[in-house]
Amino acid sequence: CLNHIEPLAQYFLKGNYKGDLNKNNPLGSGGNVALAYSALLTDIWGGEYSALAPRQLKQTVANFAPQFNNSYQHDSQEFCSFLMDGLHEDLNRVKDKPYVEDVEAIGMADEKAAIESWRKHLLRHDSIIVDTCQGMHRSHLKCPKCGKESVKYDVYSTIS
Repeated sequence: CLNHIEPLAQYFLKGNYKGDLNKNNPLGSGGNVALAYSALLTDIWGGEYSALAPRQLKQTVANFAPQFNNSYQHDSQEFCSFLMDGLHEDLNRVKDKPYVEDVEAIGMADEKAAIESWRKHLLRHDSIIVDTCQGMHRSHLKCPKCGKESVKYDVYSTIS
């Protein structure tokens, strides 16, 4: 399904990902997930094969997420989540991640709180995955005992 997100697919097929490879990110795979995904996309869209088994990509993700390092059947949603996380970390344009506190939005206009939350998110997370596959949702909680409220904007990245 990821190979049909056109901006993401074109980013890899045109080689634009190479300029964003973050091989030194301790949360990434040294660029290996991005390289394996690029190779798979090249095979998928190259027209040479009528069927493909993405073994190299699966093995590369398994090196990054060891629970996939076997021949058992796995949940595709979970695999996609780890693949997207691996791609994000391998392609994260942020080299030095600063400490960032959450925005507490009580008393702030929703638009201002959302913009500030996204701005702070981008201080640590800036990749093609963020550009094409992430969004935010508003969370408003109120304690039924003391009445304290909390309003936050949380980032999500999922395919379902």
